[in-house]
Amino acid sequence: MAITKEQLLNRAITLIEKAEENGITLRLVGGAAIALIAKKGSEIYTRTYKDADYFGLSEQSSKISKLLESLNLIPNKRFNALHGHTRLMFFDPVINSTIDIFLDEFVMCHKLVLKDRLRIMKYTIPTSDLLLTKMQIVNLTENDKKDISALLYDINIGDKDDETTLNANYVAKILSDDWGFYKTFTINQDRIIDFLKNDPNKNIIEEKLLKLRNIVESHPKSMKWKLRAKVGEKVKWYNEPEEVNTNFVQQ
Repeated sequence: MAITKEQLLNRAITLIEKAEENGITLRLVGGAAIALIAKKGSEIYTRTYKDADYFGLSEQSSKISKLLESLNLIPNKRFNALHGHTRLMFFDPVINSTIDIFLDEFVMCHKLVLKDRLRIMKYTIPTSDLLLTKMQIVNLTENDKKDISALLYDINIGDKDDETTLNANYVAKILSDDWGFYKTFTINQDRIIDFLKNDPNKNIIEEKLLKLRNIVESHPKSMKWKLRAKVGEKVKWYNEPEEVNTNFVQQ
């Protein structure tokens, strides 16, 4: 039987709180994190949720593994032996799904270092990082577009990260130091506006996107950004996400 969004999020909260009791930092990332933060938006832009992924610290990798195993999650031993310094994989029988735990850095089409940002919010990575982890995807899926729309429907553009606001200055700082990330982000802003073209809530979300764009554009750009901007699209500005073998192996 498929698990509901509420069951998935309740399970995630339980795991995060158990981790906290044991001095371990775990935070939700991805679509489940957005569903937890953007309750109204995720009701408007409905999607199915098959799993909940987490972020943690590499220095706590072995502690995370021991905790999850004590809570009857099943480790993918081969995967964890190979990738345990950057990523862990478990099967959670409660939600009947594989979960990923990313450590320190989020590396896909672009890199986002989250090691020092996991204590800002209680259950998820910061709201600005939630947006950045979605907006760095070169090939957005339908679910990615819904997640971005849901987050921006609920969250205001401000100068801090909390359950109602995202830190626009932090986003601007990240994008003003990395032209490639900036390029992908701005392409995806246009894609989201196009995705919402017939949506009754288009103006709410588009206004926030444009406000954020103005803050990013007005932020001073680093020399690295300026030099890469001169090269432009003649050289690929993003990384192809690394394919990892996620076949579940217990032994």
